[in-house]
Amino acid sequence: MRFLLDLAWRDLRASGRHLWIFCACLVLGVALVAAGGGLYRQVADALQNDARQLFGGDLNIENSQPLSPEVLAWMGERGTVSRVVELRTMLRVADGRAQLIELQSADARYPLYGSVELAPAGDLASTLAQRDRQWGAALDGALAQRLGLAVGDRVEVGDLTLTVRAVVQRQPDRSLRADWSGAPVLVADGALQATGLVQPLSRVEYQYRVRTELAPAVWRDAFVAAFPTLDAEVRTFEERSERMAEVLGQIGSGLLLIGFSALFIGGLGVFNSVQAYLQGKLGTLATLRALGLRDRRLAALVLLQVLMLALLASGVGVLVGNALALAGTWAAAQRLPLAPLLQALWLPSLVALGFGVLTALAFALPALGRALSVSPAALFRGLDGTGLRTPKRAWALTALAAAAVAALLVASVPDARFGLAFVLATVVLLALLDGLTRLLRRGARALLARPGVPLPLALRMALAGLQRADSPLRAALLSLGAALALLVACTLVVASLLRAVNETVPENAPALVFYDVQTEQIPLLQTTLQAQPGLSRLTTAPLVLGRLVAVNGEALRDSADGARVREARDEQKLSNRAGNIDDVVIRDGAWWPADHTGAPLVAMEDREADELGLQVGDRLVFDVLGAPVQAELAAIYTQRRMQARLWLEAIFSDGVLDPHITRHVGAAYLGADGALAAQDALAAVAPNIATVRTESLLRETRALMARASAGLALVAGVCLAASLLVLASVVASSRARQVYDATVMHALGARHGTLRQVLYWEYALLALVTAGFAMLAGGALATGLLRWRLDLDPSGLYWTGALTAMGVAAVSLGLGARYLLAQMRLSPALLLRSGA
Repeated sequence: MRFLLDLAWRDLRASGRHLWIFCACLVLGVALVAAGGGLYRQVADALQNDARQLFGGDLNIENSQPLSPEVLAWMGERGTVSRVVELRTMLRVADGRAQLIELQSADARYPLYGSVELAPAGDLASTLAQRDRQWGAALDGALAQRLGLAVGDRVEVGDLTLTVRAVVQRQPDRSLRADWSGAPVLVADGALQATGLVQPLSRVEYQYRVRTELAPAVWRDAFVAAFPTLDAEVRTFEERSERMAEVLGQIGSGLLLIGFSALFIGGLGVFNSVQAYLQGKLGTLATLRALGLRDRRLAALVLLQVLMLALLASGVGVLVGNALALAGTWAAAQRLPLAPLLQALWLPSLVALGFGVLTALAFALPALGRALSVSPAALFRGLDGTGLRTPKRAWALTALAAAAVAALLVASVPDARFGLAFVLATVVLLALLDGLTRLLRRGARALLARPGVPLPLALRMALAGLQRADSPLRAALLSLGAALALLVACTLVVASLLRAVNETVPENAPALVFYDVQTEQIPLLQTTLQAQPGLSRLTTAPLVLGRLVAVNGEALRDSADGARVREARDEQKLSNRAGNIDDVVIRDGAWWPADHTGAPLVAMEDREADELGLQVGDRLVFDVLGAPVQAELAAIYTQRRMQARLWLEAIFSDGVLDPHITRHVGAAYLGADGALAAQDALAAVAPNIATVRTESLLRETRALMARASAGLALVAGVCLAASLLVLASVVASSRARQVYDATVMHALGARHGTLRQVLYWEYALLALVTAGFAMLAGGALATGLLRWRLDLDPSGLYWTGALTAMGVAAVSLGLGARYLLAQMRLSPALLLRSGA
């Protein structure tokens, strides 16, 4: 074994530089796998470790009214309880600007986990306390920066003027959506009451966080059993963690599968690189066999070389991937409470290293078996790699290595369904590409066989060249076609999202959305907004809060299913059809007539209906302010996702909710500048009305998409680089054969210009076929994602994918053709020197 190691190492030192494409392909693929796995692990571990801090406690009990002393006493006996009161309202600064905020008041035990960090540093209670008849406030750092506020400035909330005493540097339970749904502003209990915003009809949330030694699910079930008639929502941090884990698992699976795609593309480069390397070693291999080196030891020698390079390249890829993962974590830490965890990288690193080595083996074994089939007699007959065949044993070992890669892939992705789907899609893709290759070759053969089709000589020769066994057609389709398909899909997705954010949503969405409008405030709202120039439409709709308590006569609280019992405590947003400002889409059933005056009917959102297994025709009972409201389920609807505004859970026929309507929501359609002025004017006369400008949400979305687009461009660029390396390996492996063929044709009288035209035609056909495949495959992938997951239509944007595919294919294959032309030093004397 030591002899083989020494021989393998010396041989690599002498000629291993020819395998640089092998190493580069593995480095790129392994780097993406390690980066995707490392970033997912970093984010997932950090969020899971801080799940209690993000949630605020082990459990959270939310109610629209303060809990009774009896309930609080029961809770206090079974854990530490902290109360937080939250209210969405508007904050106004001295120059008249207004901003949506989440006004929060907490008791002395807050926070149960972690700590609030202030600048300047100080105790939260003393910072917010009243001094010289002035209450203090602690502003979220992002909010203070956005409004240009500093310590000592004055702000207005409701009827109260507050002094900014501190800026919050870190708040452990800060919402991940705070940047666009309302940044937190901390005040004392007395200040909250002094704002005048806490009224009987105000939407105030009383949240009670619990820290307990009991299992959160056990505590929750005991609480529900002790107070079965209480309407408070009870959630555990584990439920929040499960939802986060599900979403992160899907994102992590997507990141890993992109890395696997790049590694698969790079594997083709490994195959071509090893094949070209061993092609030049056929004489050496035949000589070693003639000198008595057994096949097993000869195979071990070459396998050792492959493993050495695979380990080296994969190790470099792991280091690069870990650096990218840490950079991604640092970037995410600007928005999320994350800190780099180096210990979280070891498992993704091992997985990426294993993928690199197994992929190298799976793609190198066929070329190795083919090269080892050379016999010593070939030294006398002349060496010709085209006459070699891959033995069945090599194919069997390749299948085992591929199965190991597939098993590791399925086991390593967070969601095994994604892994299985990727494996199945890869098999289908290989089968389709193989069938397409055969079809193209058959078509070229049929075209050449038709005597009535006049074709230029160079084109006929190019079509004949595509039918050869060593033609680059298959490799170009597999590598460049797959990478271009991913690039086309990314281009279409980004272009569709940008069009939606920059055109579709602004054209169809209101410029201003407002909440918590009391019935008696509607005239004031209309007067204030109609005074703004550019107002084209103003709509309002009632918003009633209620709970679904019974289905077909069965009370959800009496169900044996704990999930249905907890669903009866979930507060839902209800409205009527006249107030359907979300413009929802019916999935099952149908709308009732606009003039319907019969029995009460209701339509439910698909997520709520599917969770409870509701069907059209079910009899539902809702609890609205303590009164039962019965209705028949007439339809189930879906939201328009990118254009949804309120995400109503149920829409009733007109008149059913009238006795319970106390507040309204609405939307105003006007220009962006007018929306800003309208928001400020409305906040000045009705501070309890919370308003959100669509433009501010779109600005955050554009910033997020810019970062996502940069990430997609990086991933697509790496995949494209891997495919170009594969193409380079194809060109390198076929260079000797093409130069030889060109020399033969030149010796038989073919002109240099004709040979150049043949080469250009061959690569032009390759570019056309590859770009066509990429447009079809990438377009189908993007269309499925956009239509089924994002409810967007990419129509009118397919030209961007076509332009990308044609441009990249033409440039990359054109460079390959230019390289081959530069290598063609044609001389008939080559035929005599080659011995062929």
